[in-house]
Amino acid sequence: MKIRIKDVISKFPECEFHGNELETIENATGLHEALGNSLKNSISWISDKFTDSIEPGGINLGLLVLSKLSYQKISSANCNFLVSENPRSTFVKILSIYFKKNWSQKIESSAIIHPSVKIGSNCYIGHHVVVEENCTIGNNNVILHNTTILANTVIGNNVIIGCNNTIGNYGFGYDKDSDNDYQLMQHLGKVVIKDNVEIHNNTCIDRGVLSDTEIHENVKIDNLVHIAHGVVVERNSLVIANAMIGGSARIGENTWIAPSVSIKNQIHIAKNTNTGIGAVILKDTTENSLMIGNPAITMDEHKKWSEARKRFLK
Repeated sequence: MKIRIKDVISKFPECEFHGNELETIENATGLHEALGNSLKNSISWISDKFTDSIEPGGINLGLLVLSKLSYQKISSANCNFLVSENPRSTFVKILSIYFKKNWSQKIESSAIIHPSVKIGSNCYIGHHVVVEENCTIGNNNVILHNTTILANTVIGNNVIIGCNNTIGNYGFGYDKDSDNDYQLMQHLGKVVIKDNVEIHNNTCIDRGVLSDTEIHENVKIDNLVHIAHGVVVERNSLVIANAMIGGSARIGENTWIAPSVSIKNQIHIAKNTNTGIGAVILKDTTENSLMIGNPAITMDEHKKWSEARKRFLK
């Protein structure tokens, strides 16, 4: 598909264009792939921190999205330029408009859907997907291959669920009986996934014991994440690969859960919390904090301990 640059820039009137708007692009590429190659049919973007380390003469692109500062440094490159205050955001929007994969409205023949399931309009359900009884699936959803959605799960609209996920199975909740043997606690809640959520691949989300497990609007969940029973992840939060969220924990709005973070059960992560890679969070956090380490402490606490350690070693 040939995309006229003129059409692209018309969607971004706040940006400044330099070049020939009558040219076309067909592909998107990483900037490093474009260095030294002539990719006049491609679009890319560049961050300010890279403009000092490249030679403008090595860039040959149909359209390059960049900041005003970067444009001043590499304006001699063989490109058309779209100058933006936030080049990355502009580039992401262009990809969403012109390069987003559109799934057909279809249920693959190998999918197993219980007759009681309610499915909205314009959904794609992939190969070998299993959806158990009494589930509700809203509009404009994509559920990809080999994913299993267990009974009573509720999925909103505009949700994308990747491959090999298990959503709505019982969690790891046991209690000892009179013989001191562990017995499974019955899980009577369900999983509720709200609008505009994305769940990548090989992730497990357990249903609640009595209350529901809830994934709120615009949450994005990466590969290989475990979300235990009764967890609530509030809107616009990111949960990155290999993270583990213990049962009944609550993740506040607009929180960043970094790769390989572990969160103890029943912990409350306040809104706008950021976490460092591998942090082990054993206590509630405060709003707008950065938690790092094992056990996790705030960045201010970390700096104080670092200074104390230096004084001790002297």
